[in-house]
Amino acid sequence: MESLLQKIRKNWEFHQLTIPEYKLKSRKLSKNSVQVIVCVSSGSDSVALFHSLLRLSALLCLKLHILHFNHQLRPEALREQDFVESLGKEYKVPFHCKTAKHLQTGQQGLQESARKWRIDESRNLLETLGGGWIATGHHADDQTETLLLKWLRGSHISNLQGMRWKNTPFIRPLLNCSKLELQGFLKNNNLAWMEDNSNQSAAYLRNRVRLELIPLLEELTRHGLQSRISDLSGQSQLLREWLDSQYDEWKQHSRKNESESPDVLSLTDLEQVSDLLQEEIMHNFITTQTKQALSYSKLQNIFELMRSDSNLWELRLSQEWIIIKSGKELLVQQNSEK
Repeated sequence: MESLLQKIRKNWEFHQLTIPEYKLKSRKLSKNSVQVIVCVSSGSDSVALFHSLLRLSALLCLKLHILHFNHQLRPEALREQDFVESLGKEYKVPFHCKTAKHLQTGQQGLQESARKWRIDESRNLLETLGGGWIATGHHADDQTETLLLKWLRGSHISNLQGMRWKNTPFIRPLLNCSKLELQGFLKNNNLAWMEDNSNQSAAYLRNRVRLELIPLLEELTRHGLQSRISDLSGQSQLLREWLDSQYDEWKQHSRKNESESPDVLSLTDLEQVSDLLQEEIMHNFITTQTKQALSYSKLQNIFELMRSDSNLWELRLSQEWIIIKSGKELLVQQNSEK
């Protein structure tokens, strides 16, 4: 059986995780060492990532840094910080810690605020260090959770995909490694970690998906869930790539009409393309102007009105925005009656 280190090395080389896009295009690759910030929480996922990259650092030409986030939300936070700091001292890897001062237990949108804070702090540290990459411990189980959460929240089928291997400057070397595999690596090498007890709380939707929905789906698919998720994600990505290319072609064609305003959508142009592309054009037209999410049901309401005989109507998109049909044109305006 392929070891975890072998798998990560293959992932690193196949997805060329620490090679910038401009070098990939020019094919001017070098073996100079590259800085990689490893985000380590103290949990098994990120601790396994740290130890595996540490063992591969000479082979992959990596100069590692440890970054730990102390959210100050749980009694164990300081002990976890001390544990991660001890890893840096033991293996002589620079340790960096960021402490949140604005997060409060029970605040609205806590998880999203914490996620944005971690991203911003990671980028700031990378800039201070003079560039490189930020490695996170997201793994195969996280991919499954992410896709299922998107489906539960009503994502378009073309967006039912997990996280990317590389989303500069973030890299995710463990996306095809399961949590059991990561914990097995740690146990086999007598390496310690600390588990976050909040991961067992049913207060968060992601935890309920992990603890309740995924085990049921694993049973119903006879342990074929990962394969089903991978197939769906791959097909979704192909559809997304096709839609993006078709939309770009349509946009270039529509720009040839110099009288076309970006605030107005010509129904004559829209009716010349397929239904699927019409939905993509309409979605982009509205969200680009409003900067707000648009549900698929609301999108369908718009197309139902368009199929009616009326040449003049308006539909409320949100408290702030309305969409208006006038003749063969659609326009989005701020709602003056809000």
